[in-house]
Amino acid sequence: MKLFHNSQDLRYRTPFGAVPAGTTVVLRMQVISEKEPQKVWLRVFGKDGQAQFPMEIVEDGGHKRLYETELFTGNTPQLLWYDFIVEGKEETLYYFNNADGLGGVGQMASSPAANSYQITVYAPQYHTPAWFRERIMYQIFPDRFFGVHGPEGIPRKREDYMIHYDWHEPLSFQRHPYEDGPACNDFYGGNLRGIMQKLPYLKRLGVGVLYLNPIFDAYSNHKYDTADYKTIDPMFGTEEDFALLCKEAEKYGIGIILDGVFSHTGADSIYFNKYGSYGEHTGAWRDPNSPYRPWYQFTDYPNYNSWWGCSNLPNVNEMEPSYLDYILRDKDAVIKRWIHRGASGWRLDVADELPDEFIKMCRKELKKENPEAVLIGEVWEDASHKTAYGKEREYLLGEELDSVMNYPFKEQVLGFLMGWWDAAAMSRRIMSQLENYPIETAYSLMNILGTHDTMRVKSLLGGMNEDCGASRLSSGMEELASQRLMLGVFMQMTFYGVPCIYYGDEVGMQGGKDPFNRGTFPWRAVDPQLLSWYKKLGALRNRLSCLRRGYFEPVYARNDVYAYLRRFRGGRNVFGDKDGGSLALCAVNRGFEEQTAVFALPEAEGMVMRECCGGAKEILEGRQEEIKLTLPPLTAKMYVWKQKKEK
Repeated sequence: MKLFHNSQDLRYRTPFGAVPAGTTVVLRMQVISEKEPQKVWLRVFGKDGQAQFPMEIVEDGGHKRLYETELFTGNTPQLLWYDFIVEGKEETLYYFNNADGLGGVGQMASSPAANSYQITVYAPQYHTPAWFRERIMYQIFPDRFFGVHGPEGIPRKREDYMIHYDWHEPLSFQRHPYEDGPACNDFYGGNLRGIMQKLPYLKRLGVGVLYLNPIFDAYSNHKYDTADYKTIDPMFGTEEDFALLCKEAEKYGIGIILDGVFSHTGADSIYFNKYGSYGEHTGAWRDPNSPYRPWYQFTDYPNYNSWWGCSNLPNVNEMEPSYLDYILRDKDAVIKRWIHRGASGWRLDVADELPDEFIKMCRKELKKENPEAVLIGEVWEDASHKTAYGKEREYLLGEELDSVMNYPFKEQVLGFLMGWWDAAAMSRRIMSQLENYPIETAYSLMNILGTHDTMRVKSLLGGMNEDCGASRLSSGMEELASQRLMLGVFMQMTFYGVPCIYYGDEVGMQGGKDPFNRGTFPWRAVDPQLLSWYKKLGALRNRLSCLRRGYFEPVYARNDVYAYLRRFRGGRNVFGDKDGGSLALCAVNRGFEEQTAVFALPEAEGMVMRECCGGAKEILEGRQEEIKLTLPPLTAKMYVWKQKKEK
């Protein structure tokens, strides 16, 4: 007896992927056997426990039979898990998800296993901001992007700060004056006015969203040790500077997203005040009667819980009522205060450290203030079934996050480009994400190749490790790294989700892990070819609606070559809305040799597509319902078939 089910094939599961609560999912199982099985069961696990449903024959081909049942998901957002049991006269077989849990074709065994198939059931009212899904994102580490100062020059907020008056001076490592680890107290003078001055540059790059690393008052240059959530750090500017930046950015069609660090504060803050910077007898550490004392977890005074043991980052009790009021619920609560002053959304730092209840309340209060404000979470793994501290998280069930940082995209694309796995392995992981994530989330994902927490992507693609510090690639490896990066950016700009550029990647910045991934933007030493490529792809994404809201369909994934379509179906986009425009065929060859890819495309007959990424004009014609592609080494191509005028 042989069994078969493919969770990503509409013949075996309809509809595809995550579904809103209240949906009926049709599930089918093929059984090949000489004798008809006695019973075929669908077994389902969910919040209400386990249940089994009988399956009936819908196609009988003699030895090959197709069984079907309808599964009503219920009205509660949750994760459902399923597998199959086939009872024969002589044996009972089980069919479940594959060993790596990626969905698609599963495996058969004579005993049950824990790796079931996943169905994400989300709240029917779940909606993510359409404006955000349409744009290109750009991440800025404020101190290192660009600075504009008056005659007084770069301010010095603290006497122990190291000020770099030379923008090009190398990064340095300084010990923290009170705690173990780096001080992160050197500054180059990047500020909000500097960002404002570079808005025309960002617009030419195609950017429509700016994500700023923390800008609130704090001791360090990274500002993840918040001292005062309601004050802009003087090193970066003033509240008026922020409001003006938001106003000017809006003129360029750019929204501003802020970084919310709500799982901990700084020890050197108005709230904790460990070092007495804010008075001798104020703050939770110095005053048992401080209004902020309930925010923190003192184990045995003066000891306290801190983020991953970092004593300069005391953890907070997120569900403490006074903390909830201050951050979320009051009229002038932190998340509302900065929305009032022009911000378009928030990114939640270390979302795994925040209780689900806190994130739900954050979403509720944020959406009351502005229904179109976006809420993004820092999650490094598959956010649909993430387990943190023994609890299955509910990030994507419709009551918490709009989006997450798409570290799985970064891992898969860079691993493919480096040759760590082939196109087929990458494609399986990509399809697993599409299967597990609600469409509203998938098309809002923050697709990254690099961030402030990872080494520079160009250094990685040149074969360096994260401990390379400030080391530079050799000329030969730098050329290879640039070619690979161009392929990665091509995929980033043509995938579902929101592409996010980490400042300076577009001009070829290099460096290892923190602090060497946070260098100053080399405004006078850019890589013109790389920058031109980013601009070209940004313009194409902003022009071609199929790249933003079209279906994503892999058509070829073998060895060094990955190809996929972005298109509409029946005149409708992936959200079911009437839409039109171009069909784009995107293809990447990561290898060092020319590759030919041939694949079926039923509508290919008579189709004429123009390549729009290369310099020379190139026409691709479909013949006999198939496409034949020839790709030179280390090349990405996009062939576009224009159906009607773009919207």
